[in-house]
Amino acid sequence: MHLTKALIAEFIGTFFLIFIGAGAVISLAPGNMAAIALAHGFVIMAFAYAFGNESNTYLNPALTVGVVLAGEGKAAAALPVFVAQMLGGVAGGLVLLQVYGPAAPHHLGMTTITPGTTSLPSGLLLEGLGTFLLMTIVLNTALRKAAGRFAPFAIGMTVALCIMSFGSTTGASINPARTLGPAVAAGNYQEVFPYLAAQFVGAIVAALLYRLVFANPVGDEADHAVRAEPAF
Repeated sequence: MHLTKALIAEFIGTFFLIFIGAGAVISLAPGNMAAIALAHGFVIMAFAYAFGNESNTYLNPALTVGVVLAGEGKAAAALPVFVAQMLGGVAGGLVLLQVYGPAAPHHLGMTTITPGTTSLPSGLLLEGLGTFLLMTIVLNTALRKAAGRFAPFAIGMTVALCIMSFGSTTGASINPARTLGPAVAAGNYQEVFPYLAAQFVGAIVAALLYRLVFANPVGDEADHAVRAEPAF
């Protein structure tokens, strides 16, 4: 039952991340990057507080993979969560297509590299670094409990800050579900797979760094006082 609740929470949360976040891009871009950034950040923060007892509510498949590789989750339970997040992202994109139609501005809120701002490799570096940062914040604030009840705020604001920093260049997706959902709705996969690769690499590097450096040694009494319960 707990996993069922987690799957529902992740699906709903990821759906609204795309519906609200990409919807803000459709309605507000260009010139309102701060509002777009806060739309994404507040959705993540709100759902983390709302469903924190049922799921970690990362709403991000790259983070789900990273949590497992960091030794803070179980692969068997994480797999359905991963699928729920991806499906939630696609569902959010399809509802935006229904609401705004295929001619919606900014390709239904897709995250792509803005022509003339940077090269594809540099844009992918930004996506990888942003996902690395987000994964690091999640592991250390939520899983290691360094921020206590402020972890959802720290995670949501990290996403918002990334969008403020390089959203006008790459969209600052830093989330495979955020990348995939609007792309499926728009039928445009030109940069999807490079984006996904950069995001997963960023999360994996951060997870391995955490496991090697920041995670508390197994069996240490202090470990039990500060570590969160397994994520999945």
